[in-house]
Amino acid sequence: MNPNKPIYHLALVTLEALTAHGIRSGAADAVQDVVLLRDANGLPALPGTSLAGLLRHLYTAEYGQELANQLFGSVQQDEGHSSAITLSWALAHDSQNQVLEGLREDTQTDPILNELSQSHPIIRQRVRLNARGTATDTGKFDVSLIPAGTRYSTLVGFWSDGSEQEEQQWQDLLALFYSPFFRIGHGTRAGAGAFAVQALHSHRWDLRTSEGKAQYLARPRTRMQARSLPKLNLQPLDSSLQVGLSLTSEAGWRVGGGDVPLGFACGETPDLLPQSEWQIEWKNDQANIAQRVHILPATAIKGALVHRFAFHYRCLTHNWVTSTPQDAHEEQAVKELFGVAGDSDVEGMEGMAGLVFIDDLYLDNTQTLSQMHNRIDHFTGGVMNGALFEEGLLWQTPIQLKLQFQDNSRLTNLNSQVRQALQRTLEDLASGLLPLGAGGSRGQGVFIAEQGPQWSDGGKWVEQGEQA
Repeated sequence: MNPNKPIYHLALVTLEALTAHGIRSGAADAVQDVVLLRDANGLPALPGTSLAGLLRHLYTAEYGQELANQLFGSVQQDEGHSSAITLSWALAHDSQNQVLEGLREDTQTDPILNELSQSHPIIRQRVRLNARGTATDTGKFDVSLIPAGTRYSTLVGFWSDGSEQEEQQWQDLLALFYSPFFRIGHGTRAGAGAFAVQALHSHRWDLRTSEGKAQYLARPRTRMQARSLPKLNLQPLDSSLQVGLSLTSEAGWRVGGGDVPLGFACGETPDLLPQSEWQIEWKNDQANIAQRVHILPATAIKGALVHRFAFHYRCLTHNWVTSTPQDAHEEQAVKELFGVAGDSDVEGMEGMAGLVFIDDLYLDNTQTLSQMHNRIDHFTGGVMNGALFEEGLLWQTPIQLKLQFQDNSRLTNLNSQVRQALQRTLEDLASGLLPLGAGGSRGQGVFIAEQGPQWSDGGKWVEQGEQA
């Protein structure tokens, strides 16, 4: 114990995934592009290093680098010190809401753990399009994910001096778990990795007293034991700028990659299916595999927004088309707002995290229909070989779309053209001029909103850009 910091705080944080998520291990796989990180039991987990890095990033964004260094430590030569925060790995829960600690041999007998232990519980097909609407080089890949509804528990410790400032730092740190930007793993700007706090237990021990020392020595040592600590309720931390749209598809639409004929009559499976996924559902702390639901992945929304945003931005900056189309992701404004992946093999190609956060949309009670397609031979008037197929569509689906922006200096410094281009892009989406999903060139994926984009600040951020 550090005599200057005699107060010890311990918190048990239980997180529940709101969307599919996953942390890449970096290992190779002969079939799939992504191998997920797992613990010694072969179950998905959230490493303490990932949690610490995320919390430090969020704390720095809210309170500044100096306070973050005080809390999480620094490696400065003369003034460096270790972190006052300790974080354990967040381990998965079984179907009875029990945390899987230690080596276990019964993971295959539990229905939830059996599914989570599969190498690739969820696989999503991804494609990145260029300015001509075709897949870019290395732009066709797949992503493996853990399903929404998965629960994890982690232990967080903190040594403090008992001052009002450090006690407040502890409260501020725990509040970050409630932040809408607490997203972990890959694809956090494109729908994946969103979590909510399912339970929070916390207690403090004052080691300056004999009673405090005795209670500290008898403190919980495991995640399950820590459930005996008092529950703590904190107000969600939300300093974000948001814009929402209430959309309804005008007719049929589909995001491809589906492999299960969800909602279609038996024996009439379409050749092309909408995307759907399974989730974990909790009732009275009992988990089961919920029925599959159709989804609108945030990647499908983000891709459409990026290309239309680049178009409007070029119009506003008088950057007209040339004989060689420029990729949307090459625009600096696109990189600043939506982010860009870095490439160590290309000089100057540094990665940048985007400012826009979009969630995957899980859709209940969807209506489906099938549409037949054929292609006629111009010479014979008959159907061309292999060109008769059936497409499964979702019909007149209502969705609630929300974009969140982390309110920081980067967002404040965006110029008027960027803000106006984003507003015009959202207006295009609201008026049915920006289709989502497959078949946009043949009338599918058109969504209409009864009213335009609804900004949480009443549109002041956009107006400030117009006045700048």
